[in-house]
Amino acid sequence: MIDLKEILLNSNYKKETEELINIANLAYKHWETYWTGFNSTYVCEEILKDFENLNDFKFFIYGGFSSSQRSRIACFRGDNIPEEDALKSNFPAQGIKIIGNFLFDNATQDDFRSLLIENGINQIKVGDIWTIGDRGAQGIIDNSDIKHLDEKIFYLRDVKIKVNVVDIDELQIPSGRLKKLVNTVEASTRLDAIASAGFRVSRTKIIERIEHGMLRLNGSKVNKPTINLKIGDKLELENKGFIEILNLEITKRERWKVKLLRK
Repeated sequence: MIDLKEILLNSNYKKETEELINIANLAYKHWETYWTGFNSTYVCEEILKDFENLNDFKFFIYGGFSSSQRSRIACFRGDNIPEEDALKSNFPAQGIKIIGNFLFDNATQDDFRSLLIENGINQIKVGDIWTIGDRGAQGIIDNSDIKHLDEKIFYLRDVKIKVNVVDIDELQIPSGRLKKLVNTVEASTRLDAIASAGFRVSRTKIIERIEHGMLRLNGSKVNKPTINLKIGDKLELENKGFIEILNLEITKRERWKVKLLRK
């Protein structure tokens, strides 16, 4: 069994790491593959850095398609490694189509995600959600939590929608988000200033999301927009991806040249 306290000691993602430790113990005991819930793909990658030296276990990150922003971690014994194709074909999730006419009432992926959560779906059961023009949205969801959703009618604000459960291969998979360098000049290195520039979200909305616990700094939730950042810091904004600070340089006019990597 894994020493839980030792691995959790320096983890920035204690809840997620504890879940992985628990399923790793199950995988070792029962010689089967077990999956975590959905987390951001970046968080999955960060968590596994703490498990690199555990040769008794192997892991696989997957979210239903290659460029998914939210994924699950599969864990299995190092002496009982399944084929990658088998892991993908047995991925414990299905697709959903949320169909409605949003021509005159735009909705975001956050709106559709909130709709699912408000109707009884745990957040860690929901994978990627993406909009399909003004016709609604599609997404991926844990296959143990969706029977009550199939063919059901709901309302998102005043728009009537219908939810259909489908196989993942019936979805219109979105194109992947490419890594992108962002160069900006800011008056300070404050969290809200750099996050606003990096995620291309207004300062007001960034502050709102910080106050609602939707932004993480180096894995930990923060609630103060005035924190000054440094080179190497990593920001995660819920449903918006990640940015890493590559360089900070003060100018002659005492402003800050900021170089970011968005992914």
